[in-house]
Amino acid sequence: MASSSAPLKEAVKAAKRILMCRPTHFQLSYSINPWMDMRRGVNRPKAMEQWEMLKTTLEGCGARVEVMEADGADSFPDMVFSANAAVVKGNRAYLANFAHPERKGERYFFEQWFTNNGYECVGNLDIVFEGAGDALWGGAGNRTLFTGVGPRTDVRALKDITEKLNDGSSWKALGCRLVDPRFYHIDTAFCPLNEELAIYYPYAFDHLSQHNMHNETDLLPVCDKEARNFACNAVVVGRNVVMHQGNDEIAGKLEKLGFSVKFVDMSEFIKSGGSAKCCTLAI
Repeated sequence: MASSSAPLKEAVKAAKRILMCRPTHFQLSYSINPWMDMRRGVNRPKAMEQWEMLKTTLEGCGARVEVMEADGADSFPDMVFSANAAVVKGNRAYLANFAHPERKGERYFFEQWFTNNGYECVGNLDIVFEGAGDALWGGAGNRTLFTGVGPRTDVRALKDITEKLNDGSSWKALGCRLVDPRFYHIDTAFCPLNEELAIYYPYAFDHLSQHNMHNETDLLPVCDKEARNFACNAVVVGRNVVMHQGNDEIAGKLEKLGFSVKFVDMSEFIKSGGSAKCCTLAI
């Protein structure tokens, strides 16, 4: 599909419910992606302030935010990045199997939350997969699960997810190969805005993936500078797009298309390689 410049139709009814995990234990304890520099400390009061502002902003856009407390999870500072917990379809949660040992223990806490809240938990401990950080619904009818394949998710996950989230409806998982280590999850380089359009950073993906993604949705490219400022790591709620501040170029384009862009400061979380979307999970 060609990139769209016409005013958009109805925006995705994104995330009536969003799961966020309070950043009680958030800090830089290790380095598992190019953004994590152990010499840069986290200002924890500021991080909590930024997280609360993100939550308030999402609620102001009409989202219902469920808050998970990180009780007992003091050894897992990255639990605030709830996007990585699972990908959800209906009442079924396909749980993450984290690539790095530092995060593997998060699964226990997220599985508890999902089970306690009435979800059926599935997954595969033999296949590396990092939840909705690497799996985003979009395209016509939201029937395509754009799935990042690369450092955090094994290509074998596509078949397993398709089988275990099968609910009788017609949908598919599309593998999108990530080739730039700075964009280690698909949600750092791609954000579906509605059933017809997504923003993305082309150079995060190989050429075949770019072609296949174009076949499923119109794509609005983000410049390198704003991609590195986590413009694509945004949360869509109706016609509202919530993203890290300072992404004026893409924000202007989205405003012309009828979206309302809400800037939030996510600078403390960017120190760990995540922004607004990383801190949220559509449930």
